[in-house]
Amino acid sequence: MRSRDRLARSARRDLQRISDYWLNEAGEEVALRVIEGILETIIVLAEHPRAGMTAEQFGDAVRKFPAGNYMIYYRHRSSRIEILHVFHGARNQRKAWRDVDPASPFRS
Repeated sequence: MRSRDRLARSARRDLQRISDYWLNEAGEEVALRVIEGILETIIVLAEHPRAGMTAEQFGDAVRKFPAGNYMIYYRHRSSRIEILHVFHGARNQRKAWRDVDPASPFRS
């Protein structure tokens, strides 16, 4: 990621939860491999921010892009990206957004 790009606090929490899960389920090596894969995808997104599909049902200018079994949600604003969330792809994405932000305007 470039210095002008950023991980929102919510995305940092998501990554910590993912890391904790894999650390408990499969050990440090697997946890590191999963997180590294997600971070490598984020680096690619920083260079190619329009690569993701629109996901504006989750907010203005929100896009999404897969990283292995996970979905990265982000915004592209002029010359930077902001990573908003990272959720497991098998999870109900609408419910995931509601669960992490009950005040979210997305309700269905």
